[in-house]
Parts: sequence; structure tokens; C-alpha cells
Amino acid sequence: MKKKDILSLIFFLSLILILIMDSYLFLPNQVLVAADLGIYFDTIGIIIGTYIVVHGISIIIFGYLTDRIERKRLIIFAGVLWSLSAIMHILISNIIHLYIARIAAAIASGVTGPLAISYLTDIVSSDSRSKLFAGWTLITTLGSLVAGVIALMFNQIPFDLIDIESEGIRANIDYIKEYYANLLNTWRFPFLILGLIGLIFTILNVFLTQEPKRAAKDKLLEDILSEEELQYSYRIKFSDLKTIFKRKSNIFLTINFFDVVVSGLLVAYLFPYFELELGISFSDPLGLASIIVLILIIGPLGFVIGQFGLAYLGDKKVQKGDLTGRVKIATICGILNIPFILIGFMMKPNVANQTFFLNNIAVNIVGFWFLWITFGLFLGIGLGFSLGIAPNWYSSLIDGNLPEHRGTMVAMGLFIDTFGRALGAILGGFIVNLTDSFSLTIIWSTLIFGIISTCFWIPLFYTSEKDYTYIDEIMKERSTTLDKTRD
Repeated sequence: MKKKDILSLIFFLSLILILIMDSYLFLPNQVLVAADLGIYFDTIGIIIGTYIVVHGISIIIFGYLTDRIERKRLIIFAGVLWSLSAIMHILISNIIHLYIARIAAAIASGVTGPLAISYLTDIVSSDSRSKLFAGWTLITTLGSLVAGVIALMFNQIPFDLIDIESEGIRANIDYIKEYYANLLNTWRFPFLILGLIGLIFTILNVFLTQEPKRAAKDKLLEDILSEEELQYSYRIKFSDLKTIFKRKSNIFLTINFFDVVVSGLLVAYLFPYFELELGISFSDPLGLASIIVLILIIGPLGFVIGQFGLAYLGDKKVQKGDLTGRVKIATICGILNIPFILIGFMMKPNVANQTFFLNNIAVNIVGFWFLWITFGLFLGIGLGFSLGIAPNWYSSLIDGNLPEHRGTMVAMGLFIDTFGRALGAILGGFIVNLTDSFSLTIIWSTLIFGIISTCFWIPLFYTSEKDYTYIDEIMKERSTTLDKTRD
């Protein structure tokens, strides 16, 4: 790659990362938001669910536009909209203001998914797609963690002390409102900081972003399209949508939103789960040590073995001639993550009280660390299979569709997933409100929606071979046509 292309890539992806950080600036501090604005988790769940649905609608609109117009225009629009909405968080004084700000942010951040996938697909060889998307998923995960750290830097609530003084989640919120009123508005500051940074990167993208050539890295076209004068001229037409969904693999890959219900619930309530149910305070030595140990276990199992290892396995199967190798790996991962997540959350530890299994087993410090590590291993293995889905799923959608349809299909898949994530956030908020327990909510959701999602994964073993062979034959025919044009 030329220097200008590398520079373009860096600033393009950096701005996308900033936009992706948005929800992770909100989620870690939703306890502060609830206390500051006088709301509870049923309302928080509706806000998060609304955000996810609007985000999904934005994905499908901009996914289609990604296949039609310059991607540079889309990233600049998204950057301006998100930066201004983030900065405006500092002025929020009631629930209506919060809704408006979160909807604007959802529209802007919805551009990122199809835009990033489309852009990356055109700069890295198709032989390494799963590894590429595994790497991108890791980068976005790290970006999300950075956003969470930035958000938590302003959160000085001592949750370990609150857990001792009160009983249950609602009482904890009331305690915070009464004794820490001077800290309630600090959740706004991370939005202001990232909003200003996003505005700077948007301006830089105006001058530095270069548009990559479409389909230039597809294996059958890579050598042909390396010549400057040759372009991949096919563009999506509205009538193509009917043809796309005649392929059963596209239907099963996109329509299964049940497999992300639990992840939507987990993302929405992970930080309150840590703070209000596990009794973890990031300023407490035992709490901080517990988080560090959990990360050291989950990191290698989830990201190294799960995400990259399973992505590598998917790529190798395709390179050896199995066109459906990636979709098979995604399917296996979609099924095997369920039992490990179930067992992990059934352990329900409480760090502050050193108890496990819904407070039924109290242990000393040695017993605590043994069971905590066991808890981490189950979650790590479950997360590993869960993270193995995304890179192979993205690659499967790319492999099973023509270049001019890929942005639309990725957007369609992400759009339908938003219903699952929104369902998890909204349903989770109401169940937590009823049960006063995050763990029980996650356990039942994993069991119910895991069984349903399995019914959508299994048919892919029987439908994908025909569909992927069909796309491969079309691409071979087009490569022959372009080669004749070159001659």
C-alpha cells in the first residue's frame, strides 16, 4: 500500500472507532444516568432498545448507500452528526433531551458497520477475510474497552460500600441519589471529550480519505483490477433485493436475531451487573484484582483462541477448497457457546460478600479465588465460541454474495440483529425490574433464546453448498469477461 493509502486507512478507521465507542460511553455509567435523571432500568432498557432499533434502521439505509455512493461522503456525514450529538450531551436535563441525543447518536453510529466491512473488504485479500474481520473485531472491542475506561474515569461512586448499606438494585440507586448527588452529572463529560476529538478526525477525513477500488481484493479479480484503468462497474439495483433473498443461506444467516438477544442483554447491563450484583468497586483492591484475573482468563480464551483461532480455522477451510468452511465454523460456534455461558452465570459470584450460587455458598479467600477462576474459565470458553461467530459470519455473508451486494447484505444482517439486541435490552430491563437479579435474567434468556437460535443455525449445513457454488461460478465468469476487456 502507498503511504497516502495507509494514512487514509488510519484516519478513516479511527473515526469509525470513535463512533463505535458511543454506546460504551453510555453503558458503564447508566447507574449515574438513572440516579441523575430520576429513572430506573425499565426506562433505561427502553432507551437502549430505542437506540438499538434506530441504529439498525440507520444500518440498513446506509448499507444500501454504501453500495451506491462514495464511502468518504458517508463517513464525513456520520462524523459531523455524531460529534455534535455527543457534545450536546453536556446540556441534557431531562429524559426527553436524553432520547433526542441518543437517537441522533444511533443514526450516526449506524453508518459504521457496513461502511467498515465494505472498506476493509476492498483493501485485504479475500483469502484472509475471517482473520481480517477477527482483527477488526478485536480493534473495535479494544476501542469499546477504552471508551468504557474513559467513562469509568469520571465515575467515583464506591459501589463496594453501597452494597453493604442497602438491599437490592433500586435501594442502591436511591442511596447514590441521597449520598453522592455531587457526582451524578459526571457521566456527561466523556461524551464532551470524545465529541470534540470526533470533530477533529472528521475534518481530517475531509482532506485525507481515499476511496478504495471496489472488488479489487477478490481472489478471482485481484490481478485484473490491479490495473488503474479497469474498474468493477457493477452496482446494486433495487430489483436485486428479490434475487438476494432467493438464496436460503442469506435468509438463515440474516434472519436469526435470537442468537444476539443475550449479548444485547449482557452489553446493556454488564456494568450494573458488576457494580450492583457482583459488588465490585473499581477502587477496591479485591474488586480490581477480581476484574484483572477475569480479564487474564477471558482474554486468551475469548480473543486469542476463540476469535483469532476460529477465524484462522475458517480461512484455512476455504483455502483448502471448502467454500462453506466459514459458515460451518460460525454455525458450530453459534451452538457450542450456550452451555458454557449458562454454567458460568449459574455460579453467580458476589465479590463483596465472597459468596457463590445465588449467595448459597460462602467461602474463604482461597475458596473464592478457586471458584472465581472456575467462573472465569466457563465464561472464557463461552465467550470464545461467541467471538468465533462474528468473523466467520461476516466472511460468510461476503462469500455468499456478489461484490455489489455485500454492503447491503452486511447491513441487512446487522439490521435484523438489532431487533435481537433491542429485545435483550428491553426485555432484560423489565425482567430485572421484576426479579431484582441480573444473573437470573441472563440464565433464562440464554436457555430460551439459545434453543431457538440453534434451530436457525443447523439448516445452514444443508443450504450453503449450493448457494456458495452459485456465487463462485458467477465471479469466475466475470473475471473472464474483465480479462478479455484488459486484452
